Amino acid sequence: MTSRRDVLVFGTLSGLALSTQLPSALAANCPPAEKITAIGNALLDKYLAAVNAHNTASFAEIFTESYIQHSGRSPSGLAAQIENFRRIFAAMPDIQMRIEDRIIADDKVVARNSFSATHTQTIRDIPPTGKAFTFRTIDIWRVENGKFAEHWDLTDTTEVLGKLRGG
Repeated sequence: MTSRRDVLVFGTLSGLALSTQLPSALAANCPPAEKITAIGNALLDKYLAAVNAHNTASFAEIFTESYIQHSGRSPSGLAAQIENFRRIFAAMPDIQMRIEDRIIADDKVVARNSFSATHTQTIRDIPPTGKAFTFRTIDIWRVENGKFAEHWDLTDTTEVLGKLRGG
């Protein structure tokens, strides 16, 4: 008969054996770091080009159909992302994006960005001032099958709105 102690010892030893084999098994199935970096860079560059061209036509190649938007400022999904950017382009017709830093690791792409535009349209009930303004974001995307699948971001909207109000 097997004692409880024997079961615990066997379970612990089995777990140790699995944990020492797991990293090499995972590594065998993972693409090389260079490939991950190349995919992330290409995807981020395609996104930058689409935003700066004010063209959502390539968004189906950039975002998954089930894209999850965690910011709360727009709904999730590819169609919602397209509509969100159409609103942004209408509100800021000359908006341009610049990537200041990028970090790509595993299935994550992180970018520190700046956006510049001229306040020529009403934004959040603030009448146009004609003044140029800039705002910054930090964006984190999870990549799935070569597309952005999930997104988190940090934008200082208080700063942006203060600038638009003349603060």
